[in-house]
Amino acid sequence: MTKEIIVSLDIGSYKIAGMVAALNEGTMEIIGAEHIEYEDEIVRKGRVIDIEGCTEYIKKVLTELEQQTNLPLPLVNISIGGGFVRGWTTSHRLNLETARRRITEIDVENLLKNVKNESNIPPGSGILKLLPQEYIIDDTTNVKKNPKGMFGSSIGALVHLCLVLDNPLENILQCVKNAGSEVDCIYPHSWASAEVLLTEEEKKSGVCVIDFGKGTTDFLVYSNGNLYGTYSIRYGGEYIDSDLSLILNISMETASEIKKEYGFCNYPELVAQRSPELANQVEMRTVGTGSKIYVTVDKISKAVYERIDDIIGKSVREAIEKDIGKMPRLGAGIVLTGGCSQLKGMVRYVENAFKRPARIGAPKNILGLPASYQYPCFSAVVGTLMLRKKEIEIISEPEPVWLTKLKNLRKTVYNKLKSLWEGW
Repeated sequence: MTKEIIVSLDIGSYKIAGMVAALNEGTMEIIGAEHIEYEDEIVRKGRVIDIEGCTEYIKKVLTELEQQTNLPLPLVNISIGGGFVRGWTTSHRLNLETARRRITEIDVENLLKNVKNESNIPPGSGILKLLPQEYIIDDTTNVKKNPKGMFGSSIGALVHLCLVLDNPLENILQCVKNAGSEVDCIYPHSWASAEVLLTEEEKKSGVCVIDFGKGTTDFLVYSNGNLYGTYSIRYGGEYIDSDLSLILNISMETASEIKKEYGFCNYPELVAQRSPELANQVEMRTVGTGSKIYVTVDKISKAVYERIDDIIGKSVREAIEKDIGKMPRLGAGIVLTGGCSQLKGMVRYVENAFKRPARIGAPKNILGLPASYQYPCFSAVVGTLMLRKKEIEIISEPEPVWLTKLKNLRKTVYNKLKSLWEGW
């Protein structure tokens, strides 16, 4: 059997990562992986600000992947965030013109078409994804899969509608095209991360995934197995770097380093414990004069905590509560991923802020995935491959046995009637 090849790109605020996977009889194997960090500012807060520069980095990644796999890669799949993606779940219903008849594919298509037509899409935005969560037949029967072939008088659906701003997306698509490839499928960044990190049981129990990157923070909420909200905000770890740089008069590079090495996100907890570590002095040099200064871990951690609290404790919480009304139960807690999820004390901060269990998630147990890519900053690029694999499997999924039998029965009855008619 011929293997199907799929490619993913994650165009982030500090790096571009790409992967190639081979699909064979339901199995996905990573056969190529590459990432390159930017030397200049190419993407700011998830948005491309240098078309030519971004194009060249995409070319470099794709060229390396082609060399690794010895394959042409004309199509790529991408994940996007950057504060210009937003999704929510809405309910719609379609009454069938004939009561108690078999639901057809056209009925399902008309229902989803109504969702598009009745949705209030702001100017400059478009529909990125229209994801049916579940279908409701006659207001009583809930089914997860396409209900064609079932009998009913009405069909309803819970649908997750995800919008994207047109211009930032077009810039990304243009970069990929300029690099010699075309975009096959596009997924919200948080969907990609969730795909590689979550189990179906966690989705049913309720879970929030927060992908905390350098330039942006992308997150989503699952409850009762359904996707309730897709969010993206234009704040990430760089927001912390900027604050430290301003407060201490140090370079952004130095700020990023001390944030990782000496910044404790759970600062209030350490203060309450009177941790002696907070009194430690850290040596660094100022911008311009290069003067040597000493700053306590206490001062660094306080600044880190305050910015983390702005991003995670306030912005993330407010976005979810504004949409849903209050923080959902989240029986499976909060899963952190992305490059900045590994800051010191991050899990403890989130557990204290949300009063729910938290863990760090990273891509694991993926056939062929190099050990150097089994880190939170690569969740989205791996998850993009998994989402594309799932879509391909749905497209090629055989129809239910009962429907095949029904079609065969109808065909048999028709042939018998035809034979009787011709012999009459």
